[in-house]
Amino acid sequence: MRRISPKYAKPEMVVESPVYDNFGNILLEANTKLNKACLELLINDEVAEIFLNDWRVTDVVVEPLISPELEGKATQTLLRLIIENQGKTSITASNVEQVLTTMNAVTQELALDSKGEAAVAGIVSQENYMYIQSAKVAALSILMGKRLGYNTFDLTNLGMAALLKDVGYIAIPQEILQRPDLLAEKELLKIRQHPTFGYELLNQHDATGGEVANAVLQHHERWNGTGYPHGLKGTDISRFAQIIAIADTYTALLSKRPGRKIHTSCEAIEYIMAYGGVQFNPELAESFVRQVPCYPPGLTVKLNTKEIGIVSDPNLGFIGRPITRIIYDEDQGKAKRPYDIDLSKADYQHKLITEVLDYY
Repeated sequence: MRRISPKYAKPEMVVESPVYDNFGNILLEANTKLNKACLELLINDEVAEIFLNDWRVTDVVVEPLISPELEGKATQTLLRLIIENQGKTSITASNVEQVLTTMNAVTQELALDSKGEAAVAGIVSQENYMYIQSAKVAALSILMGKRLGYNTFDLTNLGMAALLKDVGYIAIPQEILQRPDLLAEKELLKIRQHPTFGYELLNQHDATGGEVANAVLQHHERWNGTGYPHGLKGTDISRFAQIIAIADTYTALLSKRPGRKIHTSCEAIEYIMAYGGVQFNPELAESFVRQVPCYPPGLTVKLNTKEIGIVSDPNLGFIGRPITRIIYDEDQGKAKRPYDIDLSKADYQHKLITEVLDYY
């Protein structure tokens, strides 16, 4: 299958896998042929990407890290918690229990099947950004924790901390949160208090106190001591917070945000690499970039040789050097028999991906 942004979709294209909204609801069934109404639905529901039937890559299967239904449930769980506790000085026990149940489910799903890709689609929605992004950060954080050998209990706690990283926003006036690109210095200082507010809220419950609350308090601390709220440095920062900081930054870079450009997956990976030892624990940064593909499967790319291909295998571990199925070259035009080249091999090291097509 081939992945594209809905903005590049056209009538008569056929989606190979079901299309979900950000809350885990099916919008289009598999094998739906797109028409004008479908295209409007995709745009209106702020779908980030779709997967098309393409005869050239029928063997390329894309599986999400966790199911869209479960990711949607995590998003809904956080949304409900924020709405029901907005402006309060405590979070209800039932909301905390829902978070625990959801993160247990995510941990169990990742433990059962980790074949899904760790790449994360960028977030188009501005209104629901915080809820969607936190759910994606939670899944990525649990994946990192799993690779580090964490047990089920720790993975669940890590997921809860990631999902609840911005829960402190419920203590900040909505008028400030709704205009993040026009904040005065005084308001920015208020925003920077959200880790402290979150810590205070979560420490009221046994399930989210201690290590979970501490990770939320420290998720904006940076390896070199330039973060907030306490300017902690290096290993003084909670290990959970170190993991969440990387996953949080990666997903934010891929997403539409006020005053910022959307970065490609490769640019986001390069950012994490570049700031290992500065913003992030260098060992965790190295581990992350070897787990998350620069170029996910199904992505259409252009090479410096003017060839066009579709990524057939992200080639994890070989950063930025996927196996690419060539579908077009300048001399012969469209390939009648597309063929794979492994950009990590010596024979193809002169070939570089220069552009991502039909996506950003």
